[in-house]
Parts: sequence; structure tokens; C-alpha cells
Amino acid sequence: MQSVTQNVRQYVTQKVTRNENANLSFFSEGFGSPGEIRTPVGGSKAQIRRNYASFAIKDIDWTVSDFWQYCKIEERLSDKVSKDYKNVARRFLLSYNGEVSRQSIREFLKPYLQKAPKTYNNIIDGLRAFIKRYLQKPELMKGFKHTHVPSNYENHLPTKEQLKIGFEALETDKERAIYLFFATTGLRRSEVWNLTKDDINFETRCVKAKHDTRTKRAGVTFYNGECETYLKRYLASRSDDDNRLFITGYREFLQIWKKASKTAGFRIRPQVLRKWHSTVLGELMVPDRFVDVFQGRAPRSVLAKHYTGNGLKRLKRIYDKAGLRVFNWISYSVGCL
Repeated sequence: MQSVTQNVRQYVTQKVTRNENANLSFFSEGFGSPGEIRTPVGGSKAQIRRNYASFAIKDIDWTVSDFWQYCKIEERLSDKVSKDYKNVARRFLLSYNGEVSRQSIREFLKPYLQKAPKTYNNIIDGLRAFIKRYLQKPELMKGFKHTHVPSNYENHLPTKEQLKIGFEALETDKERAIYLFFATTGLRRSEVWNLTKDDINFETRCVKAKHDTRTKRAGVTFYNGECETYLKRYLASRSDDDNRLFITGYREFLQIWKKASKTAGFRIRPQVLRKWHSTVLGELMVPDRFVDVFQGRAPRSVLAKHYTGNGLKRLKRIYDKAGLRVFNWISYSVGCL
């Protein structure tokens, strides 16, 4: 029977699959030279883990750029998620001069403990993609878990009066149209951001957003008459040939929610209106399976049945019968469900 020391003797081979011309530079107290990486080592398992627990990335710009391509091509992530993960990797590497170790990961995560649970989990996802899958170092991410998201985390919704006050703080038809569009369609921010006029049937007020990733799909939804009024005014005021439904910069977009939130005394955001939309439809007795179609949570096979023909007409009847209203809606004034 082999001794414990013999059992722990092994070749530690580091997989450096990208830019083998020394974009990864190893610390002398850690990995040493690339040649030393493949040298047999002995001692306890704890010693081996400690000796091989960190390395540094020399060319941060190249590595981050290549990681971005990896996310888009190998992982097939959406442009937004790829960009978010790229930014996480860049912030992480710049914070510790390219050092990648369990200690640097811990230090990087500490400030996010005070953030919203979903923010912390998004950072964990970005680090997992970068360190565990791209750098192929799963042992460095072992033990770092998602934080618990309380079941009532998204249950606090604005009252009818708060929605009205937030709306009245907006100054232009474009701002009001965007605000009501989110509230009455239940679409995600990225879906509205990327909508074109071709995605809208202005006669039936039907919206077919283009959003199909591994984890999220676009549904078939509608906007109501309240929104139609301001959307028509906004589109009539434009003299450009741009096919985008809403032409707005990122800062201008953020200002809509800042103004509405400050005046209403409630943090109103697109994701809050998406939750409000699904909650209100449920209160109006719309079956969950149709709410899932409106919000893009239904399986692709189910969504496909409602894109055209009788399925689409049925959805329209259900939406109109529900009578979703932001202002003149039946006694909805619950502040916290």
C-alpha cells in the first residue's frame, strides 16, 4: 500500500488555454515559472493547495477582451450578459493588479455583501464564468455560493397613487410613453430598449419583442389605451427615419426613473413595473399560464402557438377583458402584498 506522502505526490499541471505567450504570469511564491508548474511536488494536500493558490494575469486588457469573446462565442451568452461579465472581470483584475486567488476573490466580494442579494449573485456568476470556466480554475471558486434572496424581496410594489404621482413628474410625451409602456406590457428593460416599429402592430397594440436566450424568452404582449395616447403623440412628434421605437440615451433613460421615484417617494424601475404588471393581471383573474405568455416565461412551444392566428386573437381578448389600467383601474391600492 502506498504511503500518504506517495499518494499526494502528483504533477500539478495548469491549463492555460488562451494566449500561451505568457499572458498568465505566476507568482514566485505561488506557481513559479511555467516549467516549475509541471514539477512533481510532495507534502500534505493543504501545503499543495497553499502553494498553488494564486497566479497573476499580466495582460489584463487582452485577457478581458478575450474573455468577452469567450462569453459571446463559447458560452453563447447575450450581449448584455457578456458585457456585464466582462466588466466584473475587469474590475476584479484591476482591483488586485491581476492577482487571482481565493483571498483576492474574498476581498473583491466583501463590498457587495451590503448590496442587494441579486447584485451579489450577479457578481458571483461573473466570477464563475471568468475564473471557473474561462481560466479553468474551478478550485478557486469552490465554496463561494449565491446569497439567499428573501421570498418577499420583490413583493413591495407602488400604490396606484404612487404610480400616478411618478407619472405626473414626467415632462415629455416620450417619457410618459416609456413609463406607461413598461407598466402595461410587462416587458424587460432590454426588450423595450431594442424594440423597433416593426415589432409593433399599432392596430391591435400587440408587441412581439425579439429576445431569445438560453434562460429568457420574449413573450407576446399588448399595451393599453392609456399608453397608446402618449405613444402616438411621441411618434407623431418625430421627424427622423430611425426604426427604433424609442430613441433615448442611457442617461436620459435613467432620468425617467429618477424623477418618477423621487416625486412618488417609491423606487420605481422597469423591473418593478414588470412585477406590478404580473401581480395586477393575477388580481384581475388572468390565469397564470397567460401571464407567463405575456411576460415570456412560457415554454417556446407554448409561445409559438400564440404568435399568429387564433392563438394571438385569444391573447388579445384576454388582455382586453382584464381591463388593465394604470390610473383608472378598479380599486387597486395595496402598497405591500
